[in-house]
Amino acid sequence: MKNTIILFLLFVIGVCANGQTNAETLKTFLTDIISFDNVELNADRPLPKIRQLASTQADTVIILTKENVSKTMKLAKKYQHCLIFTGSHTIVKVTELDNCIQSGSWKACMPYGEGYIQRAEMIKKVDYINNIIGTPDSQKRGLFLFKLKY
Repeated sequence: MKNTIILFLLFVIGVCANGQTNAETLKTFLTDIISFDNVELNADRPLPKIRQLASTQADTVIILTKENVSKTMKLAKKYQHCLIFTGSHTIVKVTELDNCIQSGSWKACMPYGEGYIQRAEMIKKVDYINNIIGTPDSQKRGLFLFKLKY
């Protein structure tokens, strides 16, 4: 019983010590891509505002579809950063455009990335992006490209 209480207290202390808000988590995740100067984010639900910032700060914005995903991923290679938003609940940073896996549902080679899915808290996912953004459906997926390489 005593060990159980000690373990529980250690768990609570660990959670409190690492407890960032969802907004803080995403600001850290998007350092050097999006500017958050003079911007107030909702601490719990920051993705809609971050998507709005991305749309104004990106060099190129494309609605990602099954029909254009292959061409769009080739275009993304010309940029330093590529973000994808699914609805107002998921954000993905494409990290390895040349490391891709063929997706049956997207009919394209989908690159590797990392991102967050908003539930009560942000859940981090590191995988091929098709496993993070889901299968093509009626949800709006926006792809945002930042800073041309050449």
